[in-house]
Amino acid sequence: MAEARARRPDLIASPHDPAGDARTLESLALWAQRWSPAVARDADGLRLDARGTAHLFGGETAWLDAIVGAFARLGFAARAGIADTIGAAWAAARFGRAAATRIAPGDARAALADYPPEALRLPASACAALERLGIRRVGDLDALIHDAGSRRGLAARLGPEPYERLRQAYGEAPEPLDPDLPAPALRARLDFAEPISAPADIERALAHLATELCATLEAGELGLRRARLVCARVDGTAAHLALGTSLPMRDPKALVRLFAEHLPKLDPGFGIDACLLDAEIADPWRARQNLLALPDGDAAGLRPEDLAPLIDRLTNRLGAASVVRLVPRESHIPERAQIRVPALAPVPESLRGARTVQAPRPLRLLPHPEPIEALAELPDGAPRRFRWRKRLHEVAAARGPERVEGEWWRGAESARDYFAVEDGDGRRFWVYREGAAGGLRWFLHGLFA
Repeated sequence: MAEARARRPDLIASPHDPAGDARTLESLALWAQRWSPAVARDADGLRLDARGTAHLFGGETAWLDAIVGAFARLGFAARAGIADTIGAAWAAARFGRAAATRIAPGDARAALADYPPEALRLPASACAALERLGIRRVGDLDALIHDAGSRRGLAARLGPEPYERLRQAYGEAPEPLDPDLPAPALRARLDFAEPISAPADIERALAHLATELCATLEAGELGLRRARLVCARVDGTAAHLALGTSLPMRDPKALVRLFAEHLPKLDPGFGIDACLLDAEIADPWRARQNLLALPDGDAAGLRPEDLAPLIDRLTNRLGAASVVRLVPRESHIPERAQIRVPALAPVPESLRGARTVQAPRPLRLLPHPEPIEALAELPDGAPRRFRWRKRLHEVAAARGPERVEGEWWRGAESARDYFAVEDGDGRRFWVYREGAAGGLRWFLHGLFA
């Protein structure tokens, strides 16, 4: 460092921050979705799928130039490459003569011939071994590997990786792109001549995108199930909001209403220069027959789709875990007798036909039974008093016991004797005991209304 500063007094040095680099790369990956819906991260770069997107920017060369120019405006000395394989594009970006290098389809073998072996993403030890063997170009390695005997000898020394990397670069072996976010089913995009930041402008942009996206959904006979709004900021970061719907929908006004509740939390930073609205999940749309008007107060004809807007707004506001319904499951154990499913989701096949326990049950069941100190008459008497959460309760009335046996397939579970008890202040509790007479334990499991 001292020698470097002596040679370059204007040198700027800062501690290496791998975690910070990873966060920056993650943010840039989301920001880079303006050029491709499928973006994946490397250790030191990004992979973008150009299929179906490059022509929107005037071709592959213009697409590359736009990417390099945008990163340069952010202060990054970016290099980019495009090819018909991931390996060839990786090599072109790092070892090409220009900042943006395009390898025409089918030209990977000729284009990579003069690149060093490092262009094949080989480890440093393998590259050093190839250097000792006098192999300094990918073309030399290609010629060597084409001979079966030399290939076996090279594999004995370095393993199969050089041959496999070469085949991947030439497109002779598959190498899938695994994006950080799944490519959306559909996308609507809006670019701005000047960055926007006012909430009203963002809402107008959202309305425009929702109208465009819902029209595309309607043309494809699809309905939206999950949407994501991505706002690309001018500083290379992105803000995003995601939401789901209980049933397929394609009403732009309803979609805007769902997003509108969260728009105040969206930070535009120094300005937003592009907005993307993705249909991450889209299901087939089934036409529905409209109902005739129902008499006042008659809700018997309500269907799931009639409740979907309300369910979606509640889910969007409270969270998916807070808007559910309980479906019975074949179990007598209270905490396992029901399962939560999304409010409008169909009953799982494995739970159809399950019966609900008919005995009285408390309105509120605790997440886990809580131990209590109880004084009761043995052998079968209800508790006379008990202490729960440091408070003593005198029992004025009780009903029980109700015996609940454990499930034999879960092992040795003790039987429980439940009592519904009421204290002197009118509060009603659901308690139970388990164990033998010499070691009884009492628990409070629920609260009645």
